[in-house]
Amino acid sequence: MKGDKRTPDRPSVSLDGCKPLVVPIVSAAGGVGRSTVAAQLAVALHQRTTDSRNRAVAVCDCLPRCASPWPGWLDHTAERGTSWLAAATATPEQLKREVPRSTSAIEMPTGKPLWVLTDTGPLAPSFAGADPGPAAWEPVLRYLRVAVIDADPLEGFRLARQQAGGRPSTAAAWMALPAVKTAVVWVTDSSPTGLARTLEAMTVAESCGLSMRQVVVAISDCRGHGWMPRSRSRRMLLDDRVGAIVELGHDAALRRDDWPCAQSDQLGRRDVAALASAVLEAADCPAVSPSPIKDLAPAERSAVHVTSTARAVAASG
Repeated sequence: MKGDKRTPDRPSVSLDGCKPLVVPIVSAAGGVGRSTVAAQLAVALHQRTTDSRNRAVAVCDCLPRCASPWPGWLDHTAERGTSWLAAATATPEQLKREVPRSTSAIEMPTGKPLWVLTDTGPLAPSFAGADPGPAAWEPVLRYLRVAVIDADPLEGFRLARQQAGGRPSTAAAWMALPAVKTAVVWVTDSSPTGLARTLEAMTVAESCGLSMRQVVVAISDCRGHGWMPRSRSRRMLLDDRVGAIVELGHDAALRRDDWPCAQSDQLGRRDVAALASAVLEAADCPAVSPSPIKDLAPAERSAVHVTSTARAVAASG
């Protein structure tokens, strides 16, 4: 383990009396390391934050099984998961009995597990994933100090849709929620195409009135290709347009399908610690509040999934 890859111990950040910290991890393409970044950040915030009320840190996985790595990363797999809860039609009493079997966990060195809400257990054919916005996850927040939302690769589309007068993007929906502190992490790879896509998305986000100080861009060299000259020039164009830019170096060990934080040297990476610090700072300094977001129609909500997921965290916390 090389010393320059490790970060010195940092003081814990107390979230006592604070609103829940919500960190949507979004992207405009698949294969850029979004779930790996979500895992690394969740573990870093689990280690860095404290709360006297014993509120948990949880990952809220929005993808269905076979599209998500989270079911394969678990130490304790729930007998039932988000697909079951989304499709359940049981009475509240029945749901109360089922919920403790629907929350998974990953063991942490601190002894307190990282909770994971993901698609395990019996398959529900109608479940195609959870919405990454507040409509699906807001009810769980009362039990959490930090919620890392592992979203999907559609945020670029959602921003364009919002700009055209359509429904709000995931970032805008969370920023407009006064009951939480929000820092959005946009994940891209270091390719010229990925950074061009990121520049376009940030331009659209600015035009939609989003608080850009609450946006952190994580540039992941997930493929180990390094930086091309065009990548560096496009990265420079992002400077001063977002709250922070964090470059995440390549780690060949992460190309395996194993849990990204299994090794001790992966827990102390300087770049991941810098990302956690950037997120905590971005959540504390909103510059401009985005325009209010109109409430979604009842038909656009997944009520059973919402109430059931909330109870899942309550029962497991």
